[in-house]
Amino acid sequence: MYRLPITKKLRGLASLVGNRVRDRPLNITLELTRRCNARCDYCNHWKEQKQDEQALADFVGVVERFQPFSVTICGGEPFMRKDALAIVRAVKDAPGWRYVSIITNGWFLSEERAQALLDTGIDQVNVSLNFPDARQDGDRKLPGLFKKIAHIVPWMAARGANVQLNTIVMNENLDDALPIAELALSWGASVMYTLYSELPADNHAHLFPAERQARLLEVLGELRDYKRAHANIANTQWYFDTIPTYISGTPIPGCTAGKKTLHVSPGGMVRACAELPMVSHYSTYDHRAIAPVTCTRCFQACRGEVQAPITLGRVVEALRS
Repeated sequence: MYRLPITKKLRGLASLVGNRVRDRPLNITLELTRRCNARCDYCNHWKEQKQDEQALADFVGVVERFQPFSVTICGGEPFMRKDALAIVRAVKDAPGWRYVSIITNGWFLSEERAQALLDTGIDQVNVSLNFPDARQDGDRKLPGLFKKIAHIVPWMAARGANVQLNTIVMNENLDDALPIAELALSWGASVMYTLYSELPADNHAHLFPAERQARLLEVLGELRDYKRAHANIANTQWYFDTIPTYISGTPIPGCTAGKKTLHVSPGGMVRACAELPMVSHYSTYDHRAIAPVTCTRCFQACRGEVQAPITLGRVVEALRS
């Protein structure tokens, strides 16, 4: 909740406590579409045939049924839908309190559309960034993408937006992790790191070979020190501290997907997470009755950060950042 006013942070913490007491899902991720204009080799969404996509009222229906603490709107690329802004506004305006964010590759964020997005009252704008320079264009197969991001992220931040860069940490960009945090700070943004997983496209090419693991430990230490000094890294220290255990080959149990975090497809079908099979339509899904997920095949932030223990230190850190 970097850059949010203290009143919003306090209200968010109160909502989080209430969410846990009532045993509601912590986060619901709404896929507006699987369509995407990028061509990443670690994601297969753009290769899929077009799926049925819900109307605006159904996305609001998901929120009203589960009353989560937070809602993440994503794709594919969510702005492939012409009604993406209307959906964001409707989800934000539905009865009750929730923290609403969106994940985009940034390609469609002209100044006009970015301002319209901020006008919906959205709480956080996440822009994917794996490289702090024009290598981002090759990563997403979108020439000119980094130039767009480098303009619109500080533009939104200057207008009071809470902007976060989402970075996948993989072998190719390991040495860029700290420079991305520095770039985010210069833009007035925060950054959230997630460990690369081969699950989305069964692509093992970006995993860390054994000889790079020592460097990974060094980078995690650099990020820890930078986080203490500048507070614009959104990850918990627990997540960073647990990554080496996972990389060494020790699976991390305790995934809360399907219980605390739900992923809803464009057609309204619930998955425990983006990489697991569809279970049932959101209107019949019962997160309290479903068996816990036993999968240990990834340690991405979307699962690891939810597992991070809630401590007094984390609460104080959230309020101070």
